[in-house]
Amino acid sequence: MLLALTGCASHGLDRLTPQQRVDAERVETYLNALHGMTASFAQNGPESMRGSGSFAYVPGHLRLDYTLPHTMRLIAGDGRLILNDSASGSETRVSLKRNPLGLLLRYPLRFAGDIDVTDVRHEGSILSLSLAEADNPSQGLLTLDFVDNGQGLNLIGLQGVDARQHRFSVALTSVTDAAVPDPALFKFPQE
Repeated sequence: MLLALTGCASHGLDRLTPQQRVDAERVETYLNALHGMTASFAQNGPESMRGSGSFAYVPGHLRLDYTLPHTMRLIAGDGRLILNDSASGSETRVSLKRNPLGLLLRYPLRFAGDIDVTDVRHEGSILSLSLAEADNPSQGLLTLDFVDNGQGLNLIGLQGVDARQHRFSVALTSVTDAAVPDPALFKFPQE
C-alpha cells in the first residue's frame, strides 16, 4: 500500500469523494475539539509483541501505561516519543517527525498541506481514516478507527505501519472522551 502512495502528487483531501471529504472533516473537527480522553488499551506490535494497560490522550500528547507484558511507560508529544521499560531499566527515544504516530499528535490537526488523507472507509458504524506524510508517504501510514453513532464519533483504535514495515495496532475500550487527564501525565522524564 505504501508503494502506491509514493507516486501520488495530490495532498490533503484532493483524491476523496465528496462523502469521504465530509467524513474526513468530521474526524478533523472531532480531534481538534477533543480536550482529552482516557481508555484501556490492547496493543499488537511488531514481532508478535502484545501489551495492554491504560491510555491517556490530550491534543498533541499521548501516554500509554503498560501493565502487560510488564510495567512500561510511553509518553509522546512535542515531536518525540520516550518509552521507559521498568523490567530492563532501558529508555528508548524516537523522533516523531517521520513516525506515523506523529500524525495524530499534531495540534491543531489539519488534513491539508503536510498531512494526506489516503483513504476513508465507512462500513456500518465504523469509520476508518488513513493518513500519511504528504511529502513522503513511504515514511508510514496511520489509520484511525472510530465508532460513528450518527450523533458523533468516538475513537476506538489506531493502526500503523512505519517506513521499515513494522506494524502495530491499538484497540481502545472503556473510552471516556470527556476526560481531561492531568497535564503532569505528559511530562517527559528528566533529561
